[in-house]
Amino acid sequence: MTRRKVLPAELRGHPFTSALARELGVSKGRLSASDLAKPFGGIRLPADKLAAQTGSAGWSEAVESRRDLTRKLCRAYSLRMPPDAFYCGPTAALVHGMPLPLARSIDPRLHVGLPKGSRAVHIVGAIGHSYDLDPLQVTTRDDVRLTSVERTWCDLARVLPLDDLVAAGDWLLFWRSPRTTVARLNANVELFRGQRGVKKLRLALTLLNERAESPRESRLRVALVLAGLPAPEVNVELFDTVGRFLARADLVFRRYRLILEYEGLQHLTSPEQWRRDIERTHALEDEGWRIIRVTAADLRDPRNLIERIRRHIFASCPV
Repeated sequence: MTRRKVLPAELRGHPFTSALARELGVSKGRLSASDLAKPFGGIRLPADKLAAQTGSAGWSEAVESRRDLTRKLCRAYSLRMPPDAFYCGPTAALVHGMPLPLARSIDPRLHVGLPKGSRAVHIVGAIGHSYDLDPLQVTTRDDVRLTSVERTWCDLARVLPLDDLVAAGDWLLFWRSPRTTVARLNANVELFRGQRGVKKLRLALTLLNERAESPRESRLRVALVLAGLPAPEVNVELFDTVGRFLARADLVFRRYRLILEYEGLQHLTSPEQWRRDIERTHALEDEGWRIIRVTAADLRDPRNLIERIRRHIFASCPV
């Protein structure tokens, strides 16, 4: 069997154009070999670099695999993108690292924006969008042009429900590693006036919380507030009457001595975690706290959970 000719060093390990390869002496036959992926016309990329994780990967692994694949595709398509084009919408969100629901995370298409008046992008695997935006709303990340995190968040209002939009906004504001500020988000929402999703954005701004640590916390908090319940405190430290640390709780209704705690899989698979949780629960209950445990099923349909919280609040405030 004939061995494949080794590619020139300039072409190894990253995307390249067929035109550049031909200039470097690579034959058409070599460019058609199975070890080179062809994600877009005139673009080649080592096939192993384009491989996504498959098989028994869990939800988070699937999302991260798709995020990595999207970044590779973006770098590949950038080689033939018009100079004033940029990635936008869900594609920009994935490159920025923003959390998205699984259906949006695994969408294989690239969303490509161009200034109004420019010729739209028409290529298999990409969706073209026409934009009228401020130059400051376009930035560069991972060697590709894309909308800023603030503008990307605004664009997501067109395709995400409110709770997922808030989850993405919470991630941008997370206090340990903030990517932007409420003021900058608000300024971009004002620039979004008159566009589809602006009302949703304005409501989302009132629901953002910089202490949320996961999309599930954000989605649950939104469901509670939209149901008319008071907004809970998020990821707060609790102490006993003499100032000793008790716990760091997910969602807290301090006035009603009520805590919501999310039960993830680690609580079922780790005996040590289970033991610590029981001790923690006892310590909180000794100080008069009521704990309601929340599962993934509650997030899918929070109606029963909301009713339980209402009953507790009503019982805590007798007439």
